[in-house]
Amino acid sequence: YQRVKDVMSEIDLLVFVPIEEPDLIDFTETDLPELRDKVNEILTDWVWDFNSNTIEVTGSTSARIEQVMKRISKHISKQN
Repeated sequence: YQRVKDVMSEIDLLVFVPIEEPDLIDFTETDLPELRDKVNEILTDWVWDFNSNTIEVTGSTSARIEQVMKRISKHISKQN
């Protein structure tokens, strides 16, 4: 846990992309949908525990890019 916490403190911005409802990714070909759901659940809980600079993005790819770019722009504006 401490090693992960130390590494997380080095990350400038963590972009978290959770599984959405409805799921935007067709996972019918995977043989481990339950594992995918469990990993999503764990990451959803853990990602906020490290107090890192995190943004959760949702929607289409272009919507996700827009969300990240807005966050980066806000960060740059604060520095100037």
